[in-house]
Amino acid sequence: MTPFITFTSDFGQKDVYVACVKAVILSRLPNAVILDVSHEIAPFRPLFALPPLIEILEVTPPHSIHLVIVDPGVGSDRRALVGVSPTHQFVFPDNGLPSTLLRWVGDMRFFHLDDPRIFGGFASPTFQGRDLFAPAVAELGKGRRPEEMGREVPSSSLFQSPSGRLNESEEYLVWNIDRFGNVLLGFRAIRPPEEVAVEWNGFLIPYVRRYQEVPIGHLGVLFNSSRWLEIFCREGSASEQTGLQIGTFLKIRIRGGTGQTLT
Repeated sequence: MTPFITFTSDFGQKDVYVACVKAVILSRLPNAVILDVSHEIAPFRPLFALPPLIEILEVTPPHSIHLVIVDPGVGSDRRALVGVSPTHQFVFPDNGLPSTLLRWVGDMRFFHLDDPRIFGGFASPTFQGRDLFAPAVAELGKGRRPEEMGREVPSSSLFQSPSGRLNESEEYLVWNIDRFGNVLLGFRAIRPPEEVAVEWNGFLIPYVRRYQEVPIGHLGVLFNSSRWLEIFCREGSASEQTGLQIGTFLKIRIRGGTGQTLT
């Protein structure tokens, strides 16, 4: 079976980092398929990799391997992990993302990548994506079991991301500004709510189902095709119009429905 690997990082596309990681994997696993999810995750913000990871899990084949490197603790004593769910495998640092993913995915086990024989005995303190995580992905792609790559660690010992939310019921994180200037917020609907109230500049942004329900150049809020709450400007940039930026929190009233909240 051809190994199917996804790769998400904060490396960007300007430098050689993405290419180096993929080259290490492909040199050991030439028949692999590597899908780039995004390399534009906000630098040093592991939590911001969760939404694209959740989305890609829903469309990738079973037993895919997901490499996620947003690693402000590179070179420190933070653990490198393999995470295993019933349908997917993950390779990432223990930086808060694994513990958060566990709350979204549910049934998972984690193993500490601490066998230096897998990595050639050396991992640079500044580029462990190339020297540590990429070889681990290749070993999984060859069929090595996670249990053979390190000892199991209890999920209770995973690093917990500190929450930046000010109010558990009404503060939602801006986790991305997409190519179109849409502001993506950290609430994903399971069943869409009856009411979403977003105020900006003293104005209540209308909650709609389609972009076309507001006039051109006007703001609206809806649940997008991936079920994330989104503020948009029809045929314009909501980010430019509102001044909202990645990493800020916005007070929103959500009534009814069900969903999951980022953080």
